[in-house]
Amino acid sequence: MKMVSGVLVAATMVAVMVVLVAAEEANCDVNLLLGACEMELKEGGMPSEKCCGILTEQLPCICGYPERHDWPGITKTCGFCDVPFPPCP
Repeated sequence: MKMVSGVLVAATMVAVMVVLVAAEEANCDVNLLLGACEMELKEGGMPSEKCCGILTEQLPCICGYPERHDWPGITKTCGFCDVPFPPCP
């Protein structure tokens, strides 16, 4: 049982490190995202190709943006862009 717990802790630590590295590599920039997608994130409208591209690039950063709570249309926009919305804590 202790072995299983140790393996689960190690796997969780690796998963957290992968997420942190992905966010770091994404060059997180909320202003870039808002510049291309602000109306879509707030209203859930059909996004432009540019918005979808930037949303895809910024996806690893979404959970770290406190502003995301003011974006009721983000899940719909992610759906239109065919990108999975990340499960934020």
